[in-house]
Amino acid sequence: MPRRKGSGVQAPKHALRQLFRSPKVETLFVAVSGVGTKPSHEWTDEEGNLWLTAIKAPGIGLFSYEHGISKPDGSMWQALLDHGQILLKSILTLVETQHLQHCPILLVGHSLGGLVVKETLRIAYERTEQQYRPFKKSLAGAILMGTPHSISPDKEKWQKVALLPYVAGVGFKTQSIEADNIKKLTQSSQDFDSGGVICPVLTVCEKRETKLKQLFSSKRIMLVEREFAQTGSGGEEIVEVDSNHRNLCNSSRDKRIHEFIETVLEDSRLKIARDSPLSAIEVDELDESGYDMAESSSNQTSGPDPFTASATAGSSDLGFEFVPMASNPRLDHELLKLPCYSIPVARNKDFYGREDVLGKVEEYFSSPRETDDEDNNARSFALCGPGGIGKTQVAAEYVHRCKSTRAFDAIFWIYADEPSKISDGIGQIAISLGLVSPDSLDALDPVITANLTKGWLSNPVREEVPDEDRASTQPSWLVVLDNVDDIQVLEGFWPLEGPGCVLLTSRDPLSKKPNVLADTGLDLKSFTREESSRMIAQLTKRREDGRGIGDRLGGLPLAIAQMASVIIRNHMTFEEFIETWDENKEHPEYLGYNEGLGQSDTYGKNLSTAWAIESLRHGKPLLDVLAFLDPDTIQEYFLKVGSQEDALKVRIQTSLEDYPTASFAYLRARKELLQTSLVSKDSTEKNISVHRMVQDATRSKMSEKRYQDTFSAALQLVSHAWPFEAFGWRHGIARWRKCEELFPHVLRLKGLGSDLVTKLESLDIRIAYCKLMNDAGWYYHETGHFTESQSFIEQAQAVVENTQSILGRLGRSDSHKNEAARQLLAILAETHHNLGCIGTESNQPEFTLKHFKKFNEMMSVEIDEELQKSDDRLAISWNELGNAYMMNKMWFEGERCFKLCLEVAQRKANFAPAEFSFPYINLSLAYWLTDRLELAQATLEEGLRHRVDVYGHDDSRSFITGRFLYALGNVTASQGRLDESLAFHERALRQFLNTIGKSHHRTGDVHVKVAEHYLRKGHWKKAREHIDEALQIFSDRVIFRPEKARATFLKSEILRASGDIDRAHRLRDESVQSYHEITGKAASLGNEPSHADFNDLVAFWSR
Repeated sequence: MPRRKGSGVQAPKHALRQLFRSPKVETLFVAVSGVGTKPSHEWTDEEGNLWLTAIKAPGIGLFSYEHGISKPDGSMWQALLDHGQILLKSILTLVETQHLQHCPILLVGHSLGGLVVKETLRIAYERTEQQYRPFKKSLAGAILMGTPHSISPDKEKWQKVALLPYVAGVGFKTQSIEADNIKKLTQSSQDFDSGGVICPVLTVCEKRETKLKQLFSSKRIMLVEREFAQTGSGGEEIVEVDSNHRNLCNSSRDKRIHEFIETVLEDSRLKIARDSPLSAIEVDELDESGYDMAESSSNQTSGPDPFTASATAGSSDLGFEFVPMASNPRLDHELLKLPCYSIPVARNKDFYGREDVLGKVEEYFSSPRETDDEDNNARSFALCGPGGIGKTQVAAEYVHRCKSTRAFDAIFWIYADEPSKISDGIGQIAISLGLVSPDSLDALDPVITANLTKGWLSNPVREEVPDEDRASTQPSWLVVLDNVDDIQVLEGFWPLEGPGCVLLTSRDPLSKKPNVLADTGLDLKSFTREESSRMIAQLTKRREDGRGIGDRLGGLPLAIAQMASVIIRNHMTFEEFIETWDENKEHPEYLGYNEGLGQSDTYGKNLSTAWAIESLRHGKPLLDVLAFLDPDTIQEYFLKVGSQEDALKVRIQTSLEDYPTASFAYLRARKELLQTSLVSKDSTEKNISVHRMVQDATRSKMSEKRYQDTFSAALQLVSHAWPFEAFGWRHGIARWRKCEELFPHVLRLKGLGSDLVTKLESLDIRIAYCKLMNDAGWYYHETGHFTESQSFIEQAQAVVENTQSILGRLGRSDSHKNEAARQLLAILAETHHNLGCIGTESNQPEFTLKHFKKFNEMMSVEIDEELQKSDDRLAISWNELGNAYMMNKMWFEGERCFKLCLEVAQRKANFAPAEFSFPYINLSLAYWLTDRLELAQATLEEGLRHRVDVYGHDDSRSFITGRFLYALGNVTASQGRLDESLAFHERALRQFLNTIGKSHHRTGDVHVKVAEHYLRKGHWKKAREHIDEALQIFSDRVIFRPEKARATFLKSEILRASGDIDRAHRLRDESVQSYHEITGKAASLGNEPSHADFNDLVAFWSR
């Protein structure tokens, strides 16, 4: 065991001083002592050994950061905060010069030294530059021992901090800290709370008072108690030890501290192995014992000691010159990101019991497969039971255990209560694995990412290389589908194929039946009296008999966890809790519940949740709002109103007066909700999740007015964050990722607001709801969910029409009503436009004509000649009405509308032809379809020239240029210029791939045209490649049946030409049958549809 170093050794100012070093370093500890407290080389156990070196970890390297502050004065506080940056840069240089990039790093701060550690963490996570990433990647966590933390400017509390430099010696006298410095320290605490620090943090606080000695007397005082030490960080654990502040840094016997360190180090090693460009195997093989620090040091050229001020921190003004980071070695081929663990659910450190359940899951997943299995479906196991029974917690514990043991090469967690969330989760797997770049257009396409994911799951490989070069072992994978309460949401996704495992959680007991969903599974039972008693004792750290509490809570884990928090926060004995519980149980109306709630388990579950909610002092308004949002991932950035403009604060407070709009109030509310187990943070620490049962209980306790007010506040928060797109020629994709992030909340508000909004008296809230539903529906339409988006827009339309009908009794004044009437009319017109667009994309000619006629009528009334000079909407309405006529094969009516569109557009004061590309394209198609080819060509060339003048050749701003090229390909083909036609169609294909991606139906259309060219040229292989791409795009979606029928017919032609007669006949029969089903025409002998007939099935722009 290493002995402590002698205190006579002098370290230079601002130095990383080596206290202990294994021959080969694999684990890096950095200790920061306080001011006037024990220096870190005196952090010893009873035998005088450095206790940090007794941690069970390989190759420990222990360093002390010497900040050099020994005498307290007024400048000390800012100097301590400044040292956060110096320490960060010192560690970066140490890691770089000593080649310690693969070592987990643990920071340990005592007393005021913890202020330095907190600043280091805050700066590291705040900065995004490349040089900070290695530190964040290697950071295992931090321990803060007796470090003060508060965002409250309470002077009495902060005055105790001025005493901390005197805990180790004589000379204490009354001390004070100036208001200026209190402000700096509270700001530092607030910056830490909001700085996005996501590493695990262990807060160690004292339970004993500290004796402060004066010359002839002494005084005992509690310096940094639990409330003054707790940071509220989502990754924080709190340990109270039987020590005073002075000896807190010598808490070597506390097993909880050792367990925390060992756990975070192991998690960090797995993270480093996962993120390293080297495979996990190669990392292990680099050196069984780690990097040889002594050897690397001996190879350094002569120069400054890397641990001196000049090498680590530079001058006192924080100047620092970085040494360029050495690049990591690369392999000869690109590896997928394995191991890959995408687990948004944080591990519950207080998880209790269920070992039998975990054992059964493990037994099933690890048992050998039957050799006669005919299907390739993944193994599946369902955890069933009512809300609050612990299904998600069991699943989370299982995946985190699998992660720590590397039982699977890849683990993915998907929230599965909505089809849109399943689609997003499936797509995110492709991004996590590296199958698609997160910044690419393909990553925004749910069809592409889903296909990539399913392809990899069905045949997982380690490398993106040909089959013969694959690694010898096939990767294993586990997918968790959480909250599959409605089995129908899995339609189109189930079953998952491949040599993997699927763990489901569901309230539906049938989910575990092989003829319904999973191969097998089990129903989770409530805890027994003994299990409940042990769990409540574990959570409260009490030795009392908790069986009476377990009886009253029905053995439900969620209820037990919530009531443990109530007991702790109210300093109750178990007996006091039972007495209070029984009193309230006799008056359930006090908690907002009726007596007829069914079984006692359900009653106890609801009552416990209600009581936990009733006990809140600060968090109730925030919890109320959370109850109206998607429960799985609630992004905190839009909840924090304090940092946003005053207008939003006013709107929120108008709806919900007690919502915590100030930053301090929000952090206080969030902290209380986390402490009471009513909400939790996910693994990113940037999002909140809340149990559905908690949401249900929260809403059920609201009065009608409170329900409406809270819904209004939630709506405004989401609306403020939503990236609305102004009405116009809208086909941009820049906002899609933000929309995808927020869409589950819109879906939730849609469900909760469908019957509520028409009861609201607020015109502004009604309008805000309609705007959000309409724009979210448009986004959903843009991303290819044509039929699914319709309900959003129709709901907006219905609310608008309802509001118009009662406008006379709403509104604050005549001017307010007039403005509201104008906005409602604009929204209504836009809903007709959007519904018409949905009709065009989903082959509904009559539906399309109905809505575009209405849109055009409204615009013709609203937009007078003067307004036409600045407003595009009338011109747009003529273009869309032309599209509707063209879909109904009314070519000349369409031509008239497109001409009117351009005529109106040219009245604009700042008319820009490039903004009106669509009518140029559509007008040319009207000419083409009526055999006026020269006019068609001239119109296309004119429109394309305008676009090139503004955006350049073959721009990727949107798919519009691709439409010009596609149409030119069609026109030149009709003119007999076939090679030019192929060139235009191939350019169109490249442009579509660069804008709307490879799974859009328009991309499928151009694949069909290119396949026709290669069929004509006799290039069968290329023709088949393109037609197969088209068929994969059209797939089995009902709205693309016409396109699929045409593509199937063309493939039969390609197969026949290439000699595959049997398959050609089968596909021809299939396409002909589809044709008759779509058209309703009866089949007759010798009257089979031609290529032209199949072309007539599809929309005019797809021909």
